[in-house]
Amino acid sequence: MGPDEELLGVVVHSGLVLGRSKDVVVAVRRITAFPSGLALDMVVLARDLHAEAAGRREQAASAHRRAAEMAQREGITAAERHHALQQAMIERRYLPSFDEGDSLRLGVTTPAGEARWLDAYASSSSRTEGHYRLEAAYWLTPLPVDGLLTLVCGWPEIGLPETQTDLILPELAVRAAEAFPLWDFAEDADA
Repeated sequence: MGPDEELLGVVVHSGLVLGRSKDVVVAVRRITAFPSGLALDMVVLARDLHAEAAGRREQAASAHRRAAEMAQREGITAAERHHALQQAMIERRYLPSFDEGDSLRLGVTTPAGEARWLDAYASSSSRTEGHYRLEAAYWLTPLPVDGLLTLVCGWPEIGLPETQTDLILPELAVRAAEAFPLWDFAEDADA
């Protein structure tokens, strides 16, 4: 799930580094408000050994997903499915099992002080020798009522420790209400 593709949202924040280690950095490119929530566009850069770790995790997670999809599509028995998944995991060697640690974890804190982890609705990545880049978009709904947004992120498996950052987004509901349908703008241009 993500924002309504036919709405043009309002950028309410941009350009903030959330976490950094020697060879890994994560930043918010922009936060865009919509009446029903926020789109958070993130970027992760890694270099050297950390880039290799991110690339291996991505490749192993893809192999794991393909094996699971193939097993489900072909309706093979549970024993055969287990064997296919085991074969896919051989590639990962020393990495932890497949779970939420296979990519950037991004969440918001709840009023109870717990993290509510978000799922990326869009992502792309690239690798070159010694460099890794992940661009991911996350959807947060509903809008934070008081405009306070506490982001929690981390990817310790590639060297990015968990960090917490408080953002104040003034007049968030008012700004989100300024989003408008793209078709309305296109019709105005035709007139």
